[in-house]
Amino acid sequence: LKTETNPGIVMGTVGYMSPEQARGLTVDARSDLWSLGVVLYEMVTGRAPFAGETPSHVIVSILESQPAQLGQEMPEELDRIVSKALTKNREERYQTANDLAFDLKSSKQDLEAEARGKRPLTSKGSVEVSTMSGEQSIVYQSSSTADVAARPTSSAEYLVREIKRHKGEAMFGSAGLIVILATFFYFFYINGNGQYFAKGGEPIDSVAVLPFVNVNGDPNTEYLSVGISDSIINGLSKLPGVRVMSLNSVLRYKGKQTDLQVVGRDLNVRAVLMSRLVHQGDDLAISTELVDVRDNRRLWGEQYNRKLSDILVVQEEIAREISEKLRLRISGEAKKQIAKRYTENTEAYLLYQQGREVFRARTREGTEKGIEYFEEAIRKDPTYALARVWLATAYLDPSYPLPFKEVRQKVETQLLKALELDNELAEAHALLGGIRQDDGDWAAAERECKSALDLDPNSVLAHAFYIGYLRRTGRHDEAIAETKRALELDPLSAKLHADVGYELYFARRYDQAIEQFKTTIDMDPKYAPAHARLGATYVQKNMYEDAILELGKARALDNSPERQGRFAWLAYAFAVSGQQAKAQRMLAELKELARQRNIPPINFVYIYTGLGEKDQAFAWLEKVYEEGNGRDLGEVRVNPMFDSLRSDPRFANLMRRVNLAP
Repeated sequence: LKTETNPGIVMGTVGYMSPEQARGLTVDARSDLWSLGVVLYEMVTGRAPFAGETPSHVIVSILESQPAQLGQEMPEELDRIVSKALTKNREERYQTANDLAFDLKSSKQDLEAEARGKRPLTSKGSVEVSTMSGEQSIVYQSSSTADVAARPTSSAEYLVREIKRHKGEAMFGSAGLIVILATFFYFFYINGNGQYFAKGGEPIDSVAVLPFVNVNGDPNTEYLSVGISDSIINGLSKLPGVRVMSLNSVLRYKGKQTDLQVVGRDLNVRAVLMSRLVHQGDDLAISTELVDVRDNRRLWGEQYNRKLSDILVVQEEIAREISEKLRLRISGEAKKQIAKRYTENTEAYLLYQQGREVFRARTREGTEKGIEYFEEAIRKDPTYALARVWLATAYLDPSYPLPFKEVRQKVETQLLKALELDNELAEAHALLGGIRQDDGDWAAAERECKSALDLDPNSVLAHAFYIGYLRRTGRHDEAIAETKRALELDPLSAKLHADVGYELYFARRYDQAIEQFKTTIDMDPKYAPAHARLGATYVQKNMYEDAILELGKARALDNSPERQGRFAWLAYAFAVSGQQAKAQRMLAELKELARQRNIPPINFVYIYTGLGEKDQAFAWLEKVYEEGNGRDLGEVRVNPMFDSLRSDPRFANLMRRVNLAP
């Protein structure tokens, strides 16, 4: 299996890089065998085969130097094996893992045969590698029960200890060492980044954490069942190389009887965590089980009986246990991220989770109530950076009844304070990327979005803001690819499927967009944005009857006049299809609604553009600019609905003012 990287790009931990990896060339399994050779050399000698004062010096050593021999106490055959593993020409190196394993086992047999006449087999105990029914196992033979009990059964710690013990022994000790190396090689695999993966199954690279089942059924504590799951997901998502399903992707299973193998197949994950929660007064009982969905095998399970005040500790313990059962040896930094607490105040945490629960509905009432919870959580703990991020997110919801300029100030204040408290919050960087788009600072916007994805590649929110950036800067193919990457985190998400179609729409690939929107509607007929975007696409195909039908469905599902696709797009469709009287009536209705609630000015731009009233359209575009909404102007730049405005010099002038080429 080959891993392709761009030529010249060097990836991996320097000390374990093969020469081809250090040069940025294509790598394959032979590079991994080199890395294993480095580990074997280190364990036998206690030093690195290639060293230097800086990473650059180490790379030079890898490319140009030969490692010193293992030492006189080590068998010549073992020296030959390690040297071959570390041959710079990969054509002369071991070509497969089987080749290396064969040499190790052959050396072990030769040395044991030579040692039989020199030392009793049971004087200090022995280690045998036996094969039964095609499976390799370790059999320990010892002169005492205590000796057996004192040994770990399978770990790198055992390997290192045994190597040190065998190094000072005679030829049989060398044989034992080779046995240990062969056993280690069989049971563990090391990649080019110096990470160990336990065998008995390859590392588990994907996991879904289902919402906890609220056994009590008390709606007043329902937020806990989702909140605990969300916190565990948030911790695990920081693990490198592990795809963790987003909260939205697992919420569809909430309150349902689920077959875990079906869940695994639907979400394309290897492991699923299912849990039950009982909450009575201040008592909390949690039972949890991690299952390998390939064969429905239980990987781990635990029962926790704690106080509600211990909820932060319990979440941390569960996340840590799961990370250990993924068969991936993670770094110390990753372990810190898993154990990270965003607040030590349990009361603030519970308020935050209640805010997340009500805000999730994205209704005007839910948004306003969520803001109240978030603000109260921050009053309880002013250092609660994550609560500030979600308060900013709630402020940005279109249903929040304040003018954009005022909202934007509140959002930026919360985000900058959150990042001052914790600069590693991916969501804060993602939202700040959106703010920088409003400023017209597109370089800063991209930098913030990429920072968010570097910090948490499993964050759907971070992907969403980066997708918006790519769309508004006209990088449509990249936006489509990024949307598909986000879809891997939530493969059943109607929103993300609709987002793929939306990016195809902006790329003017209308037929593909229509098919994507139809697929989304088949998944979720009640998802209003899919109907609205399908309607907008039909408009561009001059299929006005179909367009008005779909836009009407969107409005019936979600009659929110603040949202472009629920009102303004329908008026636009009436206007361009020759039904201008209907469009004018809707325009008058929207103006009346604007007296009672905040209607973003971009909505009026759509309607006036459809009516062909360019002066009014540009007058309202100036209002969009004055309120500082660069993201809406970015949409104007690429949306086909505004094609009739592009030849007007006012359009180019406006785009230049927000640093966007027309």
